[in-house]
Amino acid sequence: MKENHSEAMERLQKSIDCIEKRLRIDSNDLDYETHLRQKRKLQQILDRMRSRGKS
Repeated sequence: MKENHSEAMERLQKSIDCIEKRLRIDSNDLDYETHLRQKRKLQQILDRMRSRGKS
């Protein structure tokens, strides 16, 4: 179970990193706000997973 949790957290972090790179490219693009919202949502999920893992 912990392996699945760790793998999921790694995938979330990779997605966040990809979106972060995309934000730099799309800084003047209409998709910027969409990518920013996606990044924030994924970061919230990852933060919750990390806090639950510590308990």
